[in-house]
Amino acid sequence: MKRLKIILGHKVDHLSMYVEVHGQKVEVKDNQLYLGGMEIEDLTQIKGLEKLIGLKSLILFNNTISSISNLDMLTKLEKLNLYGNQIEEISGLECLRNLNTLYLSNNHITEIKGLEQLVQLENLSFEENKIKKIEGVTQLKKIKKLNLHGNLINTLEGLDALRLLEELRIGDNPIPNELLEKCGGIDEKGYAYEPQKFVEHCK
Repeated sequence: MKRLKIILGHKVDHLSMYVEVHGQKVEVKDNQLYLGGMEIEDLTQIKGLEKLIGLKSLILFNNTISSISNLDMLTKLEKLNLYGNQIEEISGLECLRNLNTLYLSNNHITEIKGLEQLVQLENLSFEENKIKKIEGVTQLKKIKKLNLHGNLINTLEGLDALRLLEELRIGDNPIPNELLEKCGGIDEKGYAYEPQKFVEHCK
C-alpha cells in the first residue's frame, strides 16, 4: 500500500507539470514553460498556470497578450519573457518578487511603472516600445543590464540609483549626440561604452 501511494503521488506530480492552451497540452521542462508563438491573447487562456507554483521561467514571446494577469501564484518565478506582444501598460507583476530577468521588448509600453516590488531584478529590457522618459527604476538597485534601445527618450535621467549597472543599451532614441558623448558615447549597436558615466550624469 505504501509503495502504491508513492507511485500514485509521483503520477499526480507528473500530471501537474502540464498546462493546456487552445486544447493543446504543453509540458513544463526543467521548471521552464515555453509558450512562444501560441496565439495567446490573454493569460487566462493558459489552463493550469496558477498551479505551477514552483515555476522558475515563463516564456511567452510572440503572442498577442495585451495585459499581464493571472501570475500571482508564481512567486518563485525568476524569468519572464513577454517580448513581442501587445502590452500597453505594466501591471500584475507585484507578487513576482524573485524575478531577476524581465523582457518586455517589442510591445506598446509608454511608461515604466509597476516594478517597485521587483527588487531582485538584474536584467530588464524595454527595447522597441514607446517610452518617453526613464523612470520607475529607482528601487531596482540590483539592475546590471538595462535595454532601452528604440524608444522615444530624449534626455538622460532616472538612472542615478543603478550603481551596479554594467550594460546599458540606449541607442535609437532622440537623445542629442552631444549628451551621449558627454557620458562616454555609445557604439554602433547602441550600447554605452561606460554605463556608469550615464548613471553619474543622472545624479
